[in-house]
Amino acid sequence: MTAVSAQLMSLETMNQGKIAFVRFYAYLGLIAGLAGLAYFGPGGYGGETDLLLFLSLDGISWGGIGAVAGLAVGAAISMLKPEWSDSKSASNLVPWLDGALLMILLAAVMALFEPNQALISYENQANLISGRIVMTMNMLFLFSAVSYIAYLFAPAAFIGQLATWSAWAGVYAGGSALLLRWYESYLISEEIGHAPVSNLYEVFILLFCITSIIYLGMERRYQAKALGAFVMTLVSAGVFFGIWLDSVGQGDIKPLVPALQSYWMKIHVPMNFIGYGSFAVACGAGTAYLFRHWLEGRGGYTRLLELFPTLDQLDQLAYKAVAIGFPAFTLATILGAAWAAEAWGGYWSWDPKETWALIVWLVYGAYLHARISHGWHGKTLAWWAVAAFLVTLFCFIGVNMYLSGLHSYGQLA
Repeated sequence: MTAVSAQLMSLETMNQGKIAFVRFYAYLGLIAGLAGLAYFGPGGYGGETDLLLFLSLDGISWGGIGAVAGLAVGAAISMLKPEWSDSKSASNLVPWLDGALLMILLAAVMALFEPNQALISYENQANLISGRIVMTMNMLFLFSAVSYIAYLFAPAAFIGQLATWSAWAGVYAGGSALLLRWYESYLISEEIGHAPVSNLYEVFILLFCITSIIYLGMERRYQAKALGAFVMTLVSAGVFFGIWLDSVGQGDIKPLVPALQSYWMKIHVPMNFIGYGSFAVACGAGTAYLFRHWLEGRGGYTRLLELFPTLDQLDQLAYKAVAIGFPAFTLATILGAAWAAEAWGGYWSWDPKETWALIVWLVYGAYLHARISHGWHGKTLAWWAVAAFLVTLFCFIGVNMYLSGLHSYGQLA
């Protein structure tokens, strides 16, 4: 057994049984403690100043007490009800919660290298650390895409591991950069401070990370490494668009317009992009299906075909991705309607963004209906997944860039 294999087995053990169960309750306690601080602590919920609240001594105290209390509750339950320790929910969620905590810790360490606040200004943000971390993320995602493509033609285990590890490194770099931007917005000015999900540049970073996380989760669970050549290529195409956005001045931290100054933004936008990221993975699976179907039709290419999931597996992966994204997108649309009622006085106004969001919802709803109720599968639904993502891209990018309406704050300046 190699040292790497031994380490992986050790990690698997840490994410199972009583250890995972108790850790899961500690995380629940931490979340409950911070939620309690936000709503019942000194000064109450601070709106856009909630990050500063969580980073304060009060935040550390409330979160720490909650984590310890959760740890104690988890330990007590595991002793009184040992059979509960084998909870699948805990073992499945704990690795993701560990990853989120690691991302936060990385951002905290990087924040130590931020320039003195006196050297930071709204007019010149070039010395902020997050920009360098985003560039690192870009390089990692591009390297990952190239490695996944290389794996198809030179399927060495090392190349495959390199592709996966660099994709995960890109996720952590991107997530840490977003957390840093949140912190940096307060360094510029407490009035400017806001969650980093307010413009195309920021949400593109969020989209890269979510798409990669959903794909990497599927890769690990279904052993579908060849799919990375298609999904990570989509992410890399987005990386070039993000670089262009930065080059035209869209990478700077800007004050929120009045319509975005709401707690709804921190709920609606991430949920929306879970939908978008899932649809991107479905598009990658659909493209892989069409590619494998083409290879099989031409005959030969046996070595390449051995790396791919079967046509049925690719069909299932596209369906599973849509099944993840559609409920998330549905919830995001409902939350968006509630936010619109608060901001503009009406749940729906047939704004271009709302109209195209409805079109996206209908397209993927029809996909699920055709598959579940009518048994459609195969090449037709593969093309559907690809075409549906093109519709999604127009809803995401095209509407923001070319159509005006109540969501015009998302347009390029």
